Amino acid sequence: MLRITVEEKDNLTNFRLEGRLQGDWVKELQRCWIWIYARNVNPRHQFSIDLSNVNFVDESGKALLTRMASQNAKLQATSPMMTSLIQEINELSAAQACALTIRG
Repeated sequence: MLRITVEEKDNLTNFRLEGRLQGDWVKELQRCWIWIYARNVNPRHQFSIDLSNVNFVDESGKALLTRMASQNAKLQATSPMMTSLIQEINELSAAQACALTIRG
């Protein structure tokens, strides 16, 4: 189960996730992300994804978080496991951006 809480204020949207990011819950988060991201395409708008209360992320969840990070969402966490995952995602996003720059 995954609880998704979205808080919007001024130019900041915060997604607070709690539980397990896996399976159908990844699809639900993706639907929320697409809908909210499309409404806030202003370059000054900031997105924050709070993973502090997430205790598991499967591969499809990791792929979605990577996509969100590549769209300038800031991933945040407090637990060592989620902090490590965020570091891995940020490194992957940076490598992908570098590859696009080299190809482009």
